[in-house]
Amino acid sequence: MAFAAALALLVAAPAVLLASATSLTAPSSTSGVSGRRFSGERLREVPELRFTGWRSRWQVLNSGGGDWIGGRERCERWIVVTSIFAPSEATRSLGAMTKQGWCFVVVADQNGPQALERSELSGRAEDYDVEGVIYLTVERQKALHFHIMDYLPWRHFGRKNVGFLFAIAHGAKVIYDTDDDNRLKEPRIPILGDELAANVSWPEGDPGCGHMWPRGFPLDYVQAQETFNKTIVVKTLRRAPAVQQFLADEDPDVDAIFRLTRRLPCSFAGLDEALPPVMAIPPRSFTPYNAQATVHLYDAFWGLLLPVTVHGRVSDIWRAYLTQKLLWDVGQVITFTPAHVVHDRVAHDYLKDFQSEGDLQLKSTAMVEFLSRWSSSAPSLLERLEELWAELYARHFVELGDLRQERVTCLGRGGGLERSVVEEVAFESGILCSSAKRSLASASACFERAKGISPSWGHPLDLVRRSLVTLIWSFFLRLKSS
Repeated sequence: MAFAAALALLVAAPAVLLASATSLTAPSSTSGVSGRRFSGERLREVPELRFTGWRSRWQVLNSGGGDWIGGRERCERWIVVTSIFAPSEATRSLGAMTKQGWCFVVVADQNGPQALERSELSGRAEDYDVEGVIYLTVERQKALHFHIMDYLPWRHFGRKNVGFLFAIAHGAKVIYDTDDDNRLKEPRIPILGDELAANVSWPEGDPGCGHMWPRGFPLDYVQAQETFNKTIVVKTLRRAPAVQQFLADEDPDVDAIFRLTRRLPCSFAGLDEALPPVMAIPPRSFTPYNAQATVHLYDAFWGLLLPVTVHGRVSDIWRAYLTQKLLWDVGQVITFTPAHVVHDRVAHDYLKDFQSEGDLQLKSTAMVEFLSRWSSSAPSLLERLEELWAELYARHFVELGDLRQERVTCLGRGGGLERSVVEEVAFESGILCSSAKRSLASASACFERAKGISPSWGHPLDLVRRSLVTLIWSFFLRLKSS
């Protein structure tokens, strides 16, 4: 299926300012200043990581229980939220989506409502008082057998990683990554590829909003000419975009600097009706996306992992930049679609937000400069992902805890099975999955999702070759299991 999408920049839309990878250089050193600029240079080596106490695949997949999702053993569409608050209007609107075939998991934290935790909740919908919800209390999370549980801190936005793994272990093929304060405007979650409304316009900033930029956009480029000199063209996407971000009305995802100096609320109007309603970000152009209203398709599950050694207001932005870089290697893009949610943001202390966003203000330029230069000759996407996480550690963007949680998870690799079960081996332009003790069923699931990183992976001859290789490996695994 093909999808028409506008490729380029809309100056007034807050989530689509672009930093071109070909023109990113920090301002040169100047005299008369006493501050220091974060360089992003490689300053430390990556230590060897050792892991013990591996859990079995069946512990992992059976730690949830099919009764948690209304008797269904698997559910392909999942909504994932982490929350420290009682149910909100936004979470209730998400609960209504369970009537439309979605499953909904809310991940609690230790600083959440104590009344809920003290009741020793069972994880059933009625405990959290939201229709159809699976509420993972602190105790329920402790009972899960995911390896990542040993490396996830409490009182952190990254607890949402538990929800991602829970959804994947229960059959997720689509994950809507959102927050408890992003309220759906209408009871549906449009996905480019099967149900995107055709008669909507791409949002442009309301004139009253003025010049806007998204949280995490490098401040050096907020007013740079190269940020704005873009031409809107219409292209056809041959595959559904792997990551699809909705904008948010009233209180868009801008940083503390904007909130301290500009007025909100702000909603978004439409662009020229002749243009497609979707903005696709072209390769070699960076822009941050968030974890507040974003659809992730199966092919991008490897990019779901949220860093946990940085502040929660930094975590989803670092994830976005890393994922965006590697999406180019598999011929994928991210898209921004019209505002489908209203951000009912709870009261914040903007100066505290400013402090929390310190890494974004001081390191985003170095992050994007580094990613624009980085390349890898590794033959598989998994190897490139590991290399990139290691480089982010070596350059002081993240700490060792993020390397540990990345190494023990297998998000999107072989249907979300764990590294102890799924081993990926490069074969020409494809990634094949093998394991000494894997069942034929799980091997087939892994083969179904195997994709190469060569630009020509979609050629018909490549598809024939991959099919033959799959048959050969299936035969080999059958011999091993007999």
